Amino acid sequence: MSARDEFRAATKTALARRAAHFCSNPYCLKLTVGPSSVSTQALMSGHAAHIHAAAKGGPRYDALQTPEERCSIENGIWLCRECGVLVDADASGYPDAQLREWKKNHETMVSEVRSGGYSRSLALLQAGRTEPQIAKKIITSMEDRRSLWVTFDAEFPDRVRQSLDELRSRLATIRGELLEGSALDGILFALTKTILKFFNTVESSDLRTLRCNANDPEWMRFSEALAALRKSIGLQIANIAEAHDLKLSNDLQRIAPLNV
Repeated sequence: MSARDEFRAATKTALARRAAHFCSNPYCLKLTVGPSSVSTQALMSGHAAHIHAAAKGGPRYDALQTPEERCSIENGIWLCRECGVLVDADASGYPDAQLREWKKNHETMVSEVRSGGYSRSLALLQAGRTEPQIAKKIITSMEDRRSLWVTFDAEFPDRVRQSLDELRSRLATIRGELLEGSALDGILFALTKTILKFFNTVESSDLRTLRCNANDPEWMRFSEALAALRKSIGLQIANIAEAHDLKLSNDLQRIAPLNV
């Protein structure tokens, strides 16, 4: 049996931290770390997966890679256990280029929400309630946005565009009620940037004619961009709701982070 080129412990830690311990699959909302029943310990349910297999015969194995390249951080992606099994069991359905795109987009999303809405929403948790009426307006403005939770194959891209455009307009109106620089003002700015990034990603596609087709690169770009938007918004509104003791609707809970 051939030797496996495994990641070093420091590489695994770096991949987990760069992903903020969330699964990098844009369609997956799982948080892969959480408290153990032992107060001094934590439970991990994610792992550093190889993009190109660690050994010959594995999924997406690249014989041209050196052992050093095979166990480098560039060849790794942080996934929950379920998604790790999925991408390895169907290697042809999840080629290396797609996994690299997942990784790049997820780390970009983490960087953006960490420096914007997510960090501000964490600050709300630490500082206590501020402007609860505005927080409720933010949550309420999203409750009828079916584009945030409807299954991808049941959604029409142009309706998504219209829905998100209306949401962006609502958030701009709410932001006008806030003092510039406040925590909620920063969150609303970050949420608006998240929506704009989605529009920038799909601007080259004709959303009026685009339909669900897993073999169409334009559909996959739309689908993954929408999944990333949902994850980013879910991360931010979950903290807003917790900070103000607001209950998310069943629909919005679908995009909130999940502990596994």
